[in-house]
Amino acid sequence: MPRLLLRRLCVRHRRRPKPQALAAAVSNGSTSAIAEELTDDLLVEILSRVPYKSLCRLKCVSMRWRRVISHPDHRRQLPRHHLQPLAGFLYADYRVLNRFQIVPALDPPPLIDPSFSFLPKCDDLQLVDSCNGLLLCRCWNQLNEHRTFNYVVCSPTAKKFVVFPDSTCSKKVRPFLGFDPAVSSHFHVFEVVEDWDYYDCDDDDLECDGVEDVVGLRIYSSETGVWSDEIDNGWSNRIRIRRDQKGGSKSVFFNGMLHLVAIQPVVAVVDVEGKNWRTIPLAHKDGSPLCGAHPPCASGPEGFIALSRGLLHFASTDSYGDWEISVWVLDDYYGGQWTLQHTVSTMRPFERTMRRRMNPDDCTLVWIEGRKMFFMFYDYVHCILTSYEMDSGEVRCLSRPRSYCEPPYLPYIPLFLESLADGP
Repeated sequence: MPRLLLRRLCVRHRRRPKPQALAAAVSNGSTSAIAEELTDDLLVEILSRVPYKSLCRLKCVSMRWRRVISHPDHRRQLPRHHLQPLAGFLYADYRVLNRFQIVPALDPPPLIDPSFSFLPKCDDLQLVDSCNGLLLCRCWNQLNEHRTFNYVVCSPTAKKFVVFPDSTCSKKVRPFLGFDPAVSSHFHVFEVVEDWDYYDCDDDDLECDGVEDVVGLRIYSSETGVWSDEIDNGWSNRIRIRRDQKGGSKSVFFNGMLHLVAIQPVVAVVDVEGKNWRTIPLAHKDGSPLCGAHPPCASGPEGFIALSRGLLHFASTDSYGDWEISVWVLDDYYGGQWTLQHTVSTMRPFERTMRRRMNPDDCTLVWIEGRKMFFMFYDYVHCILTSYEMDSGEVRCLSRPRSYCEPPYLPYIPLFLESLADGP
């Protein structure tokens, strides 16, 4: 019977039974009566090809359709319909307090309120991290002689937010955001606790140079609305997480795990409950292009981590010799097998496109998508977003020169959600 219904749907469009065609037919409502007879599995298969905005409208077709679309078990089969392509990179405009700008990666640029006026009022709003369309911010306010802050997680596209207090940890912490809308609309904030013995608990300066040993972890869950107790470090006793000095990505959240670049030649991994800890060794064996480019004691921000097409990518910048970037792909996630994808060993393609000499220190890798890399060039006067095609070596300037755009640069992906907590 289901096969017959699929054929009837396809006959109307005179084409082979492709789910994309069925999705288009379902989306415009021309076959809703026939589609109502489909099993849940076939309906989900068809709806997985429907654009997110159409998917939202289709919830109104019937109670059954709303149940199927909203059911938690179908989130993985309707992956990332909340997410749009990368729109650009957010940065703070230091000329105006609590005002932010976006360097667009798309034309036309996305429409967002640069003042974030939909958020609660605060004396100082600080961008901290981004993950799959959500932003993590600190909202600072003056209280007597000291400044205090709350965390804010928001979607600038949907203009929705959640406010919650910090964990009141008395040591230095490094916050990271974890969120995967394909699995759940709940998010997690990880506070990596570091061993800063000289830290004064009354000091509100949370941006420190250097790195120290990780001693523990606190995790906030939007599902429970509370912070966990401090969890002892489950990695090596001497592991240190790289500090983001130039805006490059230092964390990736997928498979329900937070992945961090360490000073040691490993990727440190922990789950949302703080129960499963592991490290993934980097490809730094003798003879590999990464050998020597990621020394254990390096203080610079050479490591960059990203998720592209469901695979973990690691890029290393060799700043100790000639400028070079090596991009590696983790083909075997559990076996730790890295494969070299591409190497860029010269600045000349960028200099030809931008028609001037480039200093490697001004170049920051900010995103990897398939066979394309995105770089931000900032010379303390202007910043320009560029793309680099790995296959052809083509470099394109994606933005006009902009002023006052110091790092960090947070990737911005439009996210459409009915709520930040509408599922498990």
